[in-house]
Amino acid sequence: MATVEAILEGAARILAREGWAKATTNRIAEAAGVSVGSLYQYFPSKEAIAVELLKRYRERLVATVAQRLAEAERVTFESAMAMLLETLFLAEGIDPQLHRVLIEQVLRTHARGEMQGFEDRLEAVVAEALAAAGPSVRVRDPKLAATLVVRTVLSLVHAVVVDRPDLDRREVAAEVTKLVTRYLTL
Repeated sequence: MATVEAILEGAARILAREGWAKATTNRIAEAAGVSVGSLYQYFPSKEAIAVELLKRYRERLVATVAQRLAEAERVTFESAMAMLLETLFLAEGIDPQLHRVLIEQVLRTHARGEMQGFEDRLEAVVAEALAAAGPSVRVRDPKLAATLVVRTVLSLVHAVVVDRPDLDRREVAAEVTKLVTRYLTL
């Protein structure tokens, strides 16, 4: 629906440019070109808008990760991991400031419960890729390894985005690639 898309696009602009505190529903409605009443027909609060933005970003992220891992058949396992981790650290498809706000205000708050299932879907994609990787990956239990890798990497992504935005994300992704690759291939 066009109104929902306009609200989400307006919210993304306001959240990225002005931050959480200044992103009122009035400002979001104004940026979206809709009335506040129209906004409230679709979203009960700015928190609900933020949750929807993060859900949509994460859906795209799972699809991107699955695609990158499928490409692993044509490249080395380590280069596939590097592409995957760079995708996660660089937050392709989302403004870095918006990404930070969403982590701080959705993932680090009570709204986290509304985001259930993302890690599970990501773990399933990674576990499938690990199981299909053949002898280059040396893990006894691909599901356990996927859980450890996904949860560790996401924790690092969140910490870098929120707590250490001064770090070069490409460098961080390269170092984490070494860490993950060594774990999975030893």
